[in-house]
Amino acid sequence: MGPLGGDVRALVADPVRLNVLYLGTADGYIYRSQDAGEHWRPFGRVANGVVTAMVVSADVSGELFSSVWTAEQNGEGGGVFLSRDRGKTWQSAGLAGHAVRALIEAPSDRSILVAGALDGVFRSNDSGKSWKRITPLGDLELRNFDSLAIDPQDPEIIYAGTFHLPWKTVNGGKSWAPIHGGMIDDSDVLSMEVDFSNPQRIFASACSGIYQSEDAGANWKKIEGVPYSARRTLVIKQDPSNSAILFAGTTQGLWKTNDGGARWHRISPKDWVINSILVEPSNRASSGNNRVETSAAPARLLIGTEDRGVMGSDDGGDHFLAFNEGFHHRQIVSIAVDARKPGTVAMVLANSPDRIVQTEDGGLTWSSIDAGLNGRVVTRFFSSPVGWYAALGSGGLALFDSQTGKWSSPKDTDAFDFVVNDIAFAETVWFAASPAGLFVTRDYGLTWNVLPFSSGNLAVDSVRVSPDAQKLRIISANAMVFSDDAGKSWSWHDLPLDSGGAIRLEFLANGTLLAAGRNALYVSRDDGATWQKLQNGLPAAKPDDLLIRDDHWLVSMHDRGLFLSQDQGASWSRVKEPGDAGAYGNLSILASGVADGLIYAGSSNDGLYSLDLLRISASKAAESTPAGK
Repeated sequence: MGPLGGDVRALVADPVRLNVLYLGTADGYIYRSQDAGEHWRPFGRVANGVVTAMVVSADVSGELFSSVWTAEQNGEGGGVFLSRDRGKTWQSAGLAGHAVRALIEAPSDRSILVAGALDGVFRSNDSGKSWKRITPLGDLELRNFDSLAIDPQDPEIIYAGTFHLPWKTVNGGKSWAPIHGGMIDDSDVLSMEVDFSNPQRIFASACSGIYQSEDAGANWKKIEGVPYSARRTLVIKQDPSNSAILFAGTTQGLWKTNDGGARWHRISPKDWVINSILVEPSNRASSGNNRVETSAAPARLLIGTEDRGVMGSDDGGDHFLAFNEGFHHRQIVSIAVDARKPGTVAMVLANSPDRIVQTEDGGLTWSSIDAGLNGRVVTRFFSSPVGWYAALGSGGLALFDSQTGKWSSPKDTDAFDFVVNDIAFAETVWFAASPAGLFVTRDYGLTWNVLPFSSGNLAVDSVRVSPDAQKLRIISANAMVFSDDAGKSWSWHDLPLDSGGAIRLEFLANGTLLAAGRNALYVSRDDGATWQKLQNGLPAAKPDDLLIRDDHWLVSMHDRGLFLSQDQGASWSRVKEPGDAGAYGNLSILASGVADGLIYAGSSNDGLYSLDLLRISASKAAESTPAGK
């Protein structure tokens, strides 16, 4: 269901199949386009890390290399990875455990690959089959490499940018010399580009701005025109059909020069953060999106942004459109479904310029509903009998006014400052779980009062309530606390010792409870008196979220996907995932669409999905019907 977009870290074109493009994300996923970026398809995952660069083999083999950088518990790691099936499956191609921040192929010898890592520069002369370190081991300066460039005529001449300054070798790494004359000291060299028409001219982008050298790096001159506020230039790219045209991707938009850097102008909105730039060949065939097909279309400019996905222009940057069809790499923080309006869903997003979005047509279109929050962080989202409620990270709640399209606090925020972990709604009585205890409101959220359940008024992680507001089930301090008289009296319950403690709870009117422990799922069919671990078909993993609706029980198991039971927990089967990229194992946040009969699942990296339980039930019934009946 979308929404489209996400964080793009690498873009590359296939030099043989001109319309085939590849996209790499900040969490290791690869997307492929076969129509010059008009449509994308998730294809595979390299590793659990940032895809820092990609190289496509310039032959018919379909080999694709990716470099990866990962943050690990004991430091930083990564490596170089190879796909022989155009991105579907991956295997290590060397430098395992090295945090590889840059990867490049020699233009004059396609068998030569050079990788820049935090601990040095490495070179392969046999297309990644073997690697050799070409910087001194343990050198205090030749480390923390962030960018690379190779002379287009001589593969022995390599330029390498570090977190500190640039370096150069003219003999394939046998010796290195610093080349930072004219650069501001301690400049993090983020990108380097050798002019294809004149190898003596080098461009370097750094945290201190853009530099140009006319003598192969011996001396540098800072290029003026890009303002100080946008000086952190993450990537610089030359138009392959016109050496005078350069694009600079900064943390404050995309800049362009038509005269080799003498004059620059910004061609994108200021709030775009540009991670990668791809200028496609001018003989690309245009298709889709109502664009005119031609055998000699103008060069297409595509940029990978931090949170808006892929943006593109077919007129040199005068106008941009989103090129995100099929690319919905969004991180869902919280979901709410309007029980009164089919297809109406709102979500909190983590990697998006629009922090809260809403659809009223089942995901066909999405709109931002951020107005009135004034920069305040939203941690949870709820659908109440009177509209959307948002739990604020700083404490309190905000109510969305659908008439004005803005958020406001339902009462004075100074008197309503507790953090909300969860809310359970009966028709006229609502309960809020908070680190400050359990709160209740009987006037649709205008006033809240503490509802004691223990002498110390412990923190409450979650709360559930029956429609008549008599039965309350809460999680506090890894234990479950029940009330059958609207909170007048309480009883404490525990899961078995090997559960690790309770973290989530759902219940049915017949006394059936489903509880998520820290390492397994449990069921009680006698209102919490006894508990049974559920295992038949479930993997040994932590349940992230759970949802029960009559005969359909659904649980998301951490990094294992969604599991469904249609026999009240006796057996479980994994919900078949859409697509074939394996990018859907992180569907972990569940919500029920009462008005449309759907289950909604939000992922940590791939947007929102809807699950039609009626169709699943019909399919199961058909499978169980004997042949000929």
